[in-house]
Amino acid sequence: MKKKLLGLIAILLIQLPIFALAENDGDVFIGRFELEKVLNLGSGLLALALFIITLYAYKRNRNKRLLYVSYAFLLFAVKGILVSMEMFFGDWPWVDPVSSVLDFAILLSFFFGIIKK
Repeated sequence: MKKKLLGLIAILLIQLPIFALAENDGDVFIGRFELEKVLNLGSGLLALALFIITLYAYKRNRNKRLLYVSYAFLLFAVKGILVSMEMFFGDWPWVDPVSSVLDFAILLSFFFGIIKK
């Protein structure tokens, strides 16, 4: 079973560059929305759900690690929803720098969640 799974992953990794090269027209759309923005919205909503779950787990256990992880999921949700809002309101020039700062804060929060006792 593991060999089949590894084989499938290897085939997908080999095929991935072909798919990337096949798209030379620009962005992929689902209806009138960019696929990238739709995926950002989905990952933002998933991160919001994970934030709620980890916050609930923190309130039950009072483990500081969960608080940092919860904060990271909240920041990831804000980033995903912020980037996807460009679907509805057009391009905002300040979103990319804010997104980069949020990435940095997310990584730090996960790091502190790992090293805290």
